[in-house]
Amino acid sequence: MGNLSEYRELYHYDNKRSLVRNELTGDVRMMKILSHYDENVYAYLYAHPEKHIPKIYDYFKDGYGNLIVVEEFIQGNTFDVLISDSEMPDKTKLSYFLEMLEGLAFLHNAPNPIIHRDLKPANIMVTEKGEVKILDYDAAKIYKPDSSGDTTYLGTDGVAAPEQYGFMQSDPRSDVYAVGRMLKDAFPDNARIQKIASKASAFDPDGRYSDARELADVLARRLSPKYKLKPLIPPPGFRTGKIWKILLAIPAYLIVIYYVLTFGSERNTLQERIVLKIVLGLFIFVAVDICTSWTGLFDILPFMSHRNRFLRYLFKLIYIIAAILFILFLSVFVLVVLNYFMPYGLFTD
Repeated sequence: MGNLSEYRELYHYDNKRSLVRNELTGDVRMMKILSHYDENVYAYLYAHPEKHIPKIYDYFKDGYGNLIVVEEFIQGNTFDVLISDSEMPDKTKLSYFLEMLEGLAFLHNAPNPIIHRDLKPANIMVTEKGEVKILDYDAAKIYKPDSSGDTTYLGTDGVAAPEQYGFMQSDPRSDVYAVGRMLKDAFPDNARIQKIASKASAFDPDGRYSDARELADVLARRLSPKYKLKPLIPPPGFRTGKIWKILLAIPAYLIVIYYVLTFGSERNTLQERIVLKIVLGLFIFVAVDICTSWTGLFDILPFMSHRNRFLRYLFKLIYIIAAILFILFLSVFVLVVLNYFMPYGLFTD
């Protein structure tokens, strides 16, 4: 470990933070003086550098029992600036959250899990290179399974999980709670992410995601459409298992099947009747899928998950109308091609 004499102060922020230069190497670094700390946290971060955590160069105690930490100097914008930017696309914001959760998962997956305990937008920074860094480990602690509570209650009011106020010992779910609160503020109009955020920030830790990795996996499925597709079976009406929905769904499906099978006129050729049945079946499938998120295929469309119910239903109607027009155009095109190449029908009646 180094010592205080190796560093010259360049700028004094407050009683806890200074910008310093290492007199031996010439590097500019951040120096912090901590009165509340878990030295094991800094020992682990010093020995195990990670791209989302500021690199720890030195840590040592002064004559007053304070811990002096010399770490990487990070420049950029904090989350409280970025997540409140209404012009920034949700996809970009979500990618920043996923990077932050990657760093948080590194802490939670340590042999003795490290709990940050003070995650808030001001402690998350995106550098000029677009890298996400988790700052300030003053409140961080090593999780001790045999402990019934935190020895010191630290964190930011309004963001810290309820258990940090003395209900029980904080664990990885305490950090998940803080991320959930940030998600709520960052995506106010995204109903799906709001639902994820509500679970992440549940009052009871048992109701939250277990750690940063589980929350990241759920959010990644939101970011990547290929992960959102749902199975066809069971269909809408049967998925919840509620008897009244099943009793309504059975006759509804029977009526749909009947109309699809009998759709068409005797004046149409056989191939035309086949195409018309396919068109009707396809339209019904698309309309039900859009309205009920049957497969999740259309959930990536704008406003499909909007928090405003009026906008959500309005755009579902617009997408259904657009689907009708597209399917009609496609069916006309197919019929024209069939009649051109097979003017006497695909089959003989």
